[in-house]
Amino acid sequence: MGCTREVCTADKTFIFINIAFAMYSGALLATAARLAWDPSTYSWFRFLCEAQYRVSCAYVLAAGLWLAGLVYLAAAAAHRAAANCLRLYAAGVACLAASEVAYGAWMAASLAAWWRDAPQAELARRGMDLMHDIKPALLAIERYREFARPVYDMIEEVEREAPNNAYVIILFGILGAVLQVAAFVMACRLARRPLAHEAAEGVCGACAVPEKRPCARACDDDSDGDRDPPPGWRKRANIGMYTILDKIF
Repeated sequence: MGCTREVCTADKTFIFINIAFAMYSGALLATAARLAWDPSTYSWFRFLCEAQYRVSCAYVLAAGLWLAGLVYLAAAAAHRAAANCLRLYAAGVACLAASEVAYGAWMAASLAAWWRDAPQAELARRGMDLMHDIKPALLAIERYREFARPVYDMIEEVEREAPNNAYVIILFGILGAVLQVAAFVMACRLARRPLAHEAAEGVCGACAVPEKRPCARACDDDSDGDRDPPPGWRKRANIGMYTILDKIF
């Protein structure tokens, strides 16, 4: 019973992991679409970091498609050769994790070099300084106060809420890493399960005691035991017995 409960828990955990992978895949594909077609997302990124922008577009799209393929493999494992599909799934998760490490290391190194040497980085630094100079100027404008005040509020909101993007990326990155480790472990565990399950069935089949079937009762067609007694037979039998006893005594 404990083994059965454990296997069911592993299956359900694996299903939950792949549901999360499907959600991640959709999010990555949507992000890739925004990086490719949404000017509010890609214009500043492409202007400041063109190489990082192009690599990020390609990698995010590839990662989303790769995750979708992993979800398909997980679904195929329920209908085809489960062990082979699960081993291929585990290898795919390992490749994805390795690519993420490589992409993250390259992005960190390239952005550090960009911040030190690239002329666009100097433009970014001057732009941040310009924001600090624009805000007092907006507050000083009296003639266009109804326009300047909302612009000032938007700049304040951007500066206040911008770090949340980094927090969200870090949080979902950690969650994705945990899910990938769990997916790899569960896939390897479930890939070994069919062999153990077949071995257990073989042992049980060899050791099982055949069930004894009850012997059929031989019944005589002429036997009175198979026929129901007629109604009132007890009363007539008692009367007959009393009549015989009366004649004897």
